[in-house]
Amino acid sequence: MKKSILLFGICTSAFLTSCASTTVAKQEIQTGKEVRGAWTLTNVDYQGLTTNEVQGNVKVTDAVSKVFDTANPECYEGSTWNLVQNNKKGTYTFNNAGGDCPSGTANIIWDLQQDGSTTYFIFKDVTGIKAKQNTAGYKMRVDYVDTNSLKLVQDINANGKIAQVIYNFVR
Repeated sequence: MKKSILLFGICTSAFLTSCASTTVAKQEIQTGKEVRGAWTLTNVDYQGLTTNEVQGNVKVTDAVSKVFDTANPECYEGSTWNLVQNNKKGTYTFNNAGGDCPSGTANIIWDLQQDGSTTYFIFKDVTGIKAKQNTAGYKMRVDYVDTNSLKLVQDINANGKIAQVIYNFVR
């Protein structure tokens, strides 16, 4: 009888331990739900380089001339991003057109990727092409997310110096 109770206790604890990974998966899915929806990029900040810092003859704004192979970071201020959870498709629309800033809407495929305790927002531009035709994409660390704000951080190489471009979104 004592052996049966001991065996039951061991099996129960093994079962409960095996259920722990289910909780982690649910937390990752919950993060995806928090990211989905409509966002407005309110401002772009820099860390690691100041806007007045000069590297040789190049100011920071020149060193970070393009992000996502499209435009300088300030062109994205005011852009609207729509992220659909169930099919991982979305768009971003430039609302700051003029000067050197482009106009229009880009179609994207996006996802969240876990690397240890860090979550990354990854996406690729698929405007006018099939997703499999574009093998390159962009990766940003999810620094903060709640129901009303999202902060993504992109590591960049600016004149041989590692710096970050910080994208602040609101709903």
